[in-house]
Amino acid sequence: MGSAVKSFFKWFVFLFVLLAIMAGGYFKLEEFSAQKVHEFTDKYSDLVRVEFDRALINPFDQTLNIWGIHCSFSMGSSFSVDRIVIDKFDREHSFPLFFKGSIEGISVPVDFMNLGPYAGEFRKMGYEELTFDLLADYIYEDETKRLTVKKLCFDGVDSLQVSTGFDLGDVKLINSGFNGLIGVSMLDGGMILVDKSLTVKFLDLAAAAENSDFLSYRSKLMEGMQLKMQKAKSLGNGFAENFYAEIIKFIAKPGKLVVRVEPTEPVPLLYMFMGRSFEELLELYGVTVESDELGSNAGDS
Repeated sequence: MGSAVKSFFKWFVFLFVLLAIMAGGYFKLEEFSAQKVHEFTDKYSDLVRVEFDRALINPFDQTLNIWGIHCSFSMGSSFSVDRIVIDKFDREHSFPLFFKGSIEGISVPVDFMNLGPYAGEFRKMGYEELTFDLLADYIYEDETKRLTVKKLCFDGVDSLQVSTGFDLGDVKLINSGFNGLIGVSMLDGGMILVDKSLTVKFLDLAAAAENSDFLSYRSKLMEGMQLKMQKAKSLGNGFAENFYAEIIKFIAKPGKLVVRVEPTEPVPLLYMFMGRSFEELLELYGVTVESDELGSNAGDS
């Protein structure tokens, strides 16, 4: 019996020591992670002051988590973040060739320092604070000069959700940075917009600015879209006709809006700035729109 007690006691001590070592290692890892994050943020301390509760770099897959972030810019603006998650990040190039990560629980106070003159407009719509999540996932292939944005998502609380993805060709990022975006062409893309309340609030604000009521303003707006749709139809521009028809449906009952960009051949992005009309651009880039009245499907996107 005494032997069994001694054996149990030895195992208990061993487990206690093992847990203590693991706990100590975890705290050391957190300390190391926080140090690395501070080294990065200190480079931009003249522009923004970054404070955070804790950080952790996973030693196995190098993912990074940072919790409880508060950013204060030298110009006076500020915001807070619940958590930043970086799953993949290219550390070898000045312009990262791949990235996957998210920022959860971004809170931006609606005041003049953050939004300037637009702060008053947001307050009129009932927003004291803008809260949203961001997600990005992209990869660049230097051999093919192709930039694939798998997902770029804005998910606002009580506003809207926008999720997009696209492929760009003729992108030259190596040793050229943003200058490599000159001559870029659109290959294909898509966007899903889910309205959570912003459309009605915005139309109500616009109606008040014109001393009109909501229903009258919305009706006037839809009539204007109807005229544009008829003109597009008379000109044989089916893309513009489709666009205005679906936007009318969306304004009548805001819900989900699906946009697809499918040009018959790669189209340079610079064409957007070469004096073409909006309707011509819709046709040039092969833009089609589909409106879904089922706003209750917000989570499906």
